[in-house]
Amino acid sequence: MNRFRTVQAKLFMAYASLITLLIIIFVTSYYLYVSRVLEQKASESIHQLSLNISDKFDAELKNMDAIAERIITSDSLRTYFFENADNPAKELYNRRNISNTLFSITGYPFQFYQIHIYGLNGKFIEFGKNFDVSRLSPETIQGQAWIHATLNQDGRRTIIPPRKDDWDPKTTILSVSRAFTEVLGEPMDNIVEIQQDYGIFENIVNRSIAIPGEKNPHSIKVHVYDKNGSLIYPYSRELQPSITQWNEVSKLKDSSGILTPASLPVIDGGSENPAQMVAYSRSDFSGLTVLLMESETALLQPVKVFRNQIILVGIAALLVTMILTYYVSRGLTTPIKAIRKSINSLSLQALHPKKIMDTPSHLNELEELKSAFIQMCERLEESLHETVEARSQEIKARMLALQAQMNPHFLYNTLTVISIKADNNNQREIVKMCTDLSGMLRYIAVEDSAPVTIEREMDYTSKYLDLMKSRHSDQFICSIDIPPNMDQIRVPRLIIQPIVENCFKHAFNKRPPWHIRIEGKISDYGWEITITDNGIGFSHAVLTEISHRLHDSEQPNSEHEPHIGLLNIFNRLQLLYSNRAVFHLLNTEEGAVVRIGGPWPEEIVHA
Repeated sequence: MNRFRTVQAKLFMAYASLITLLIIIFVTSYYLYVSRVLEQKASESIHQLSLNISDKFDAELKNMDAIAERIITSDSLRTYFFENADNPAKELYNRRNISNTLFSITGYPFQFYQIHIYGLNGKFIEFGKNFDVSRLSPETIQGQAWIHATLNQDGRRTIIPPRKDDWDPKTTILSVSRAFTEVLGEPMDNIVEIQQDYGIFENIVNRSIAIPGEKNPHSIKVHVYDKNGSLIYPYSRELQPSITQWNEVSKLKDSSGILTPASLPVIDGGSENPAQMVAYSRSDFSGLTVLLMESETALLQPVKVFRNQIILVGIAALLVTMILTYYVSRGLTTPIKAIRKSINSLSLQALHPKKIMDTPSHLNELEELKSAFIQMCERLEESLHETVEARSQEIKARMLALQAQMNPHFLYNTLTVISIKADNNNQREIVKMCTDLSGMLRYIAVEDSAPVTIEREMDYTSKYLDLMKSRHSDQFICSIDIPPNMDQIRVPRLIIQPIVENCFKHAFNKRPPWHIRIEGKISDYGWEITITDNGIGFSHAVLTEISHRLHDSEQPNSEHEPHIGLLNIFNRLQLLYSNRAVFHLLNTEEGAVVRIGGPWPEEIVHA
């Protein structure tokens, strides 16, 4: 146990713990940041895949729909289709013209699998892989469910879910159909269907999700639904919308987005199905919704690999740090042990340390410590004399403080004697001046820096004004209007009288009469006192300089510095009220205005 209490052990534990903590914090922060970036990029990747697949499906369906529109709007084809041939020659002629017209509409090579044109009266045209013009029974045509779905769209585009070809059951097709009529305004009784080999759409999906160099099937599952919830991809009659996240996605208003496992309910299968990230994209053109589902485990596999690498790097860094810390702590303790032995040998009779081991520590701090220790020992005796001298100086300082406390009393006593002699000679004005001056001296001689009430501050200012009236007689007029409910507000000492004194020093460089007005007011935001004079006002340079110094919160460097009185008032208001202090200087047509104030005290608000 004693080994763990040594300096070396404590240094090792302290440095090792600190560095370990820093490494853990750095590794954790770096991992969280990078993993979040990797997760975001992975989510954006499957989202982009859903958009790409949706765009490619739309491009193929738009091409099929464009062919259907060209067929419906072809006047020549409509003429041949609706014309009834009354003899074999005419029928052969119409057959050849229909084939040529369809060739001119679709071009070659064909961008479709097969075109079927149905008439509910039984007329049937097929073009593409096979070409024929024939007649079918109306019951055969109307017996197909998608025929009625197309007729109900009243000529609008209909995307028919994948099915086995009606004439070639070995081929799976996906088709776009539109209904049309011979005469505008009549009920729709004819249909053009553009079929495409379903393998085209399977290739779109497989190429989009394929990863170069990987032979194994991709972990992404793709499902495509139409706006009615019918499965478009993959072609499976067993997969129902409830097995996928279609029900949740179909409720969303956004055309595309990403759903995390936390925002999705557990689908049928419970714990057998891993948590999945779902990206979806809904096409405005076709109404198809592309769902890309990938297990969160597969999606975040790069994050897990990165996490494992970071853990290994962190462990390696910790091991290296432990080894380095051990050797550093052992190197630090060797010279410290030598100093400790020297300290143990010190006594009052032998102040100089014994010879410290001269082995260099290669550390400037330890060398300085050793040098400082030797100097400390050499100065111990000198320090004893300095202590005695310091005690002597302390006694002298106390004596000077007592003497300084006697000086104000001498001034008060002298003013009292002058007041008594003036009273004996009926000099009432001199008596009042002495009384006012004595009261002012007592007010400013108080060492306590606590705030005072506005009532006391105004009493001090009134005494000053009375003294100035004795000097200037009837040359100035002063009006004071302070509401009684402001009397008990506490403010810094000496914030009003210095402003009034500035009026006599700087503002009244003009012929009398002079006017000074002191007004107070209160509001929901606090209190304000405005001192107004009819002097020459502030010069532009003075206002600019004071504004600059107030903005930069500059402290006065000397008692003789210009504007020190105003700056001190501002600083003391700031100390008491912080940023709620009010201090404004401005000029009016009559003279200068100084406005000071602060917040409304809580103890008065709740009184």
